[in-house]
Amino acid sequence: MNVTRATLQRRRFLRSSSVLALGAASTLCAAHKLLQTPASPGLALQPEPSPPPRPESPPPVVELQPDSDPAIDTLWETEPLPPTGRALENEEEYRDFLVSLELRHLSPAEIIDPHRGIIDDIENTLPPLDIWEKLIPTLRTADEIRERLQAPLCRITSGYRNPRYNAEVPGSVPGSYHTRNQALDLVYFCSSRKAFQVALDLRREGFFRGGVGLYPSFIHLDTRGYAATWRKV
Repeated sequence: MNVTRATLQRRRFLRSSSVLALGAASTLCAAHKLLQTPASPGLALQPEPSPPPRPESPPPVVELQPDSDPAIDTLWETEPLPPTGRALENEEEYRDFLVSLELRHLSPAEIIDPHRGIIDDIENTLPPLDIWEKLIPTLRTADEIRERLQAPLCRITSGYRNPRYNAEVPGSVPGSYHTRNQALDLVYFCSSRKAFQVALDLRREGFFRGGVGLYPSFIHLDTRGYAATWRKV
């Protein structure tokens, strides 16, 4: 069967058109599958990682302030100078007790004299016999501060305070460690900051466990059994 040249050209054109159409259809189908089917893990677009959360700021270190503990004194000034010569009950017995401690620098008179204080006709007293020994760790610490300072003790402004007398001391609080015979307020012949630092060093070394307070002219020292630190300057 003879096929004309024109017929052959038309068949070739139709065959080429069919191939192009099939290729276009295949491309559309592949594109459709790409949109409908989840991409493989290797081809998936990874979202940009979110920035790591900022670490929380550490809580501020807050030193214990006097008004946050009902057992810490908040007085700013020292007690007034006690009248000299006022006799105290059990004074001789207490003096003998203090002598038996064999402190290097603190004399019995220095320790006893603050107990002669009087404020608005309210008299202080020596501590009751059953709590005399509670002051021993505080006395030994005060004695060691004196040793390291190489500066004499000027004055003990407060030792034990009975509850009625304590209530008359400006800024004092009920339950003060002075009422428990565990605290001393001390003035050395040096800056109170220097004495305060020596007390902190001793506590850090494990010499005692207690409170250390810095005031303009003196330091507070107690042996409560746990560390407390405050500054009122």
